[in-house]
Amino acid sequence: MSNLLLKEKLIERLPSIPKVVHEVWKIIEQKNAEPAKVSEVISKDISLSAKVLKLVNSPFYGFPNRISSIKHAVILLGLDAIRGLLISTVVFGDINEEIKDMWDHACDCATIAGIIAKVLDIKESDELTVAGLLHDMGKVILKNYFPELEAKIKTLQKIENIPDSEAEKKVIGISHDTINKWITEKWHFPPILTEAIVFHHNISGAGKYRLFSAVIGLADFLSYLYRLSPDKLSLPNMDEKICGILGLNPKVMDQIFSEMDKTLYPINWDEF
Repeated sequence: MSNLLLKEKLIERLPSIPKVVHEVWKIIEQKNAEPAKVSEVISKDISLSAKVLKLVNSPFYGFPNRISSIKHAVILLGLDAIRGLLISTVVFGDINEEIKDMWDHACDCATIAGIIAKVLDIKESDELTVAGLLHDMGKVILKNYFPELEAKIKTLQKIENIPDSEAEKKVIGISHDTINKWITEKWHFPPILTEAIVFHHNISGAGKYRLFSAVIGLADFLSYLYRLSPDKLSLPNMDEKICGILGLNPKVMDQIFSEMDKTLYPINWDEF
C-alpha cells in the first residue's frame, strides 16, 4: 500500500468527532474565547464530562485537591490543554484489553512529561502532559483501524527485537510520527501540540517548539526505560540533541528520576 493510499484510507477511517467536541473546538479557535462558554458546552455531555474529570484527576496532573467541576478544570488547564484532553477521548475511546498497554504507556509518558516540565520550570506543563498522552496516537489508530498492518509490525518487532518505529518503516514505509502528522493536520491541532507529537523522535524537524518535542522525546524514552522488563527489552531511539536542548546534567536527571519513582511506583492505571 502506497503512503498516499494509506493516508487516504486512514483519514477516511478516522473516528468522527463528537458534536460537542467539535462545538468546543469552534469556540476555542475564536479570538478571546471564553473558558466559561467552553465549560458550559462540555458540561452538557455527561459522559464526556466524566471522562475529562477522570483525566484531570489522574496522577499525571498531580493536583493536590480533587477537581470536581468542568469549569474549574478549564480554568486550571487552559483551552489548548482542554482541547488536547478532548482529542484523547476520541483517540482512545473506551479503554479495552486490546489497547491497555498503549494507554498505560501514554499515561506514563504524560506523567513523566509533566515531571520534566516541573523540574525544568517549563510553564506549559499542562500542554506537555496532553502531548505525552497523545504522542503515540498514530499507533492507536493503526491498532483500531488497520489491525492487519499493526499485527505485522508487532510480529516483525518481536522477531528482530527492534523499536516500534523501525518495524513500522519496514512494514508500511513510514512510522507512527507521520501518521501523527496526518491526524494533526486533519483535526487542526495547535502548533505546540503538533510539534511535540510529530517530532519527538526527530527533534531536528521541529521549528519554534523544538523544546517541547525534546521533552516528549525524553519522556517517551524514560517511560520505556522505567518499565523495562525481560519481555520488553527494546527501547525507542532517542534523538541525541535532546540533552543539549534541555540542558540535562546528572543533577537534573537525578531530580527527574526521583520524581518519577515517587509518582509512578504506586500507580495502577487501571483505576483511571
